[in-house]
Formats: sequence, structure tokens, C-alpha cells
Amino acid sequence: MGYIVEVKSRRINLADSESDLIKSQKTQNWCIKDAELASHLKILNESALVTISDLNGNIIHANDLFCSFSKYTLAELINKPHSIVRHPDSPSSLFKNMWQTIKSGNVWQGEVKNRAKDGTDFWVIATMAPILGKNGQPEKYVSIRYDIGKQKQVEEELRLTKDKIDKQLIENIAYAKHIHNAILCNNKEKDINCDSFLFYKAQNIISGDFYKIEQNENNHSIVVGDSTGHGVSASYISILALNTLSRIMPICCEHPEKILNTVNAELNRITQYGNGQKLMETADMIVSCLDKNSMKLTYASAKMRSLIIRNGELIVLEKDRCTIGETAANSFEITKRTVDIFSGDAYYIMSDGVIDQFGGINDKRIGFKRITTILMEIQNHSMPAQKKIIENELLQWQGENEQTDDMTLIGIKI
Repeated sequence: MGYIVEVKSRRINLADSESDLIKSQKTQNWCIKDAELASHLKILNESALVTISDLNGNIIHANDLFCSFSKYTLAELINKPHSIVRHPDSPSSLFKNMWQTIKSGNVWQGEVKNRAKDGTDFWVIATMAPILGKNGQPEKYVSIRYDIGKQKQVEEELRLTKDKIDKQLIENIAYAKHIHNAILCNNKEKDINCDSFLFYKAQNIISGDFYKIEQNENNHSIVVGDSTGHGVSASYISILALNTLSRIMPICCEHPEKILNTVNAELNRITQYGNGQKLMETADMIVSCLDKNSMKLTYASAKMRSLIIRNGELIVLEKDRCTIGETAANSFEITKRTVDIFSGDAYYIMSDGVIDQFGGINDKRIGFKRITTILMEIQNHSMPAQKKIIENELLQWQGENEQTDDMTLIGIKI
């Protein structure tokens, strides 16, 4: 009997030992978790600006780092709304979205510009989240912010550098436009002894479209070109073409096909470089020669559109499908064409930019048909008046859209 009691006593002692061991292990685990939590909180407090607020957004806790950045003491912050550090540059919509998010129990994150007590600014990336109660509803809000001041400083330096580069680029392009315009001879359309207009509008500061007008006794030569693309790169091609035209137009006025052949050969020569490779820089062009003695229009067109309106009738002139600079000189074929002209005829040349402008109700190209319809409807107006009407029609069609391409339209009343 004593033996049994001894055994029971021993069992009780073993159980007590096991219980003590479990308690000891739990205590150790709790100590480890507490130590880890304390370590995490220390790291958080040393790296982040932390605040806790009540449901009205009033601060009930702020860590030392938040006080350091805001320049307020803890006593000055307690029971104050977060708007105490709100910067006037921060839009109200930002905070409206933030409150809608956290009040619905979700986490909000965003960049916020704050203002310290001394008036200095500080940028943070903020994460705000609700602390939910047993009923699943927010009881308070916690905000953790990280300083992004250096990042914002770098962004501002990059912006200033970009602005400086942009300014220099615009100044250079503006000067290039000045040179380009000088070569174009903007007022040369007045040399044509008839009612006429020139509508010329670059997509950007400088255009890839170009034109040239030469007068020789009763002959008038009109050239319109549309270089590949638009802007600075296209303007180089137009200048190359214009330089060639300046040399050959006075001596080849009555042979438009020879003029285009020469420009094509010159452009092919210039765009050739090592290993037989070639830059694919091209231009659509037309050379028209008006002879008022013979009342003939002689022209050659490399994909450039032209037309005559005569007594309410639309006559679309033929064009070749080749492009200047695209075909080698020995295989380039361009046709010289001659048509009769009559007093009262209206002759028009236009680049693709005029008909390719997007807009209208369905945001589509204005198209050749619509442009020619407008031209047909305004034949009783003078050429200067027609220019204004066309310009207004294109602007109305364009609406809020950007200009699609460079535009050139020349109109001549015979």
C-alpha cells in the first residue's frame, strides 16, 4: 500500500515538473516575442514618423521622429488634428480620398507634402490604416510615414535640368525656323500676277513642308514639297531640296520633270553612306509651270495632289506614284504633263497634312473629298477670303485634337 502511495506521489511530482516546464517554456516564448516586438518597434520608431489618431483625426500619440520633422513638441501635438502639418499646396481631394478609404476599413497610401511649425516643408510617403474593434469598425487610425525629401530634391533637380535643356532646344529650333523661313521666301506667292493665297502651317515649331515660287517673264513656277515626317529632321530634307531647286529652277522652268529628276538624284546622293547603305529620307513633290501666254499648265507630280476647279467642275490632276529620294536616279520615272488653263480657273496644290487632319464628331480624317467640297463651295470668294475660310474649317474640324501633320495649301486664280 505504501508502495502505491509512493508511486502516486511520484506521479504527482512528475506532473508538477511537467507543468512547471511548460510554464517556463511559455514564459520564455513570451519573453522572446516581447523582445522581438520591442526590437521591431525600436526599428520602426527610428525609421518612420508614426502617429495614432482618434476617429476625428485628432492626434493621441506621436513618436519622436514625427515631432522632430514637424518641429512640434508632443504636448503641442496631442489632441490636435493632423491638419496642423497640412501644406497649403496639398489638394483637398487627396485628403478626401484618404478619409473615404480608411473610414471604410481599408489601407490608404500616398505621397504627402507637409509643413513644419517653422514653415519648412517635408515630403513623406504615408500609409494610413484603421485599427478595428471587436465589431469590425475602426476605433482609431495609425499613420506610418517615411521621409522622401531626398527623392523629391532629386526629382526637382531633374525637372530644373530638363526645363533648361528644353529651353535651349526650343531656342535652337526657333533659330532653325528663322533660317528655314528665310529660305522658304514666305511672301513669294505675291510674285504670281493673279489672285492667290498660301496657307502654310507647321505641326510643331518647324515644318517639313516646303514651297518655292519663281517668276520668269510670263512663266511662273510653283513647287510644293512634303518631306518624310515633320519637325527638325524633315526640315533638313526640305532645305536640301530647296538648295537644289534654287540652282536649277531658273534654267529648267519649262521642264518640271527635269527639276524633279535632279532633286531626286541629289537627295539620293546625299543620303547615301558607307557599305552601300542609304537613309530612307523622301519627299512628295510637285513642280508646276504656268504659262499665261499659251494658257498652259505644265507640271510633274511625285505623289503630290493638285486640282483645278472650272465653272463648278472639279478636275483632279494626275500624279505619279514615285517619291523623291525613294528610287535610284537610274530607275526614277516621272511624267511631264500639260493641260489647258482658262481665265477664271482656280488651281490648287495641297500636301497630305491638309487632308489627314483628325477631328470632327467621329474623330476621323477630314479627307480629300471634304476639302474639295469646301473649295467648290467657296469659288465665288477671293483667294484671300478662301484662305480664311479653309483655315477656319480646319480649326473647327481639329477641335481639341493636336495638329496631325504639317499643312500647305496654295490657291491660284487664273
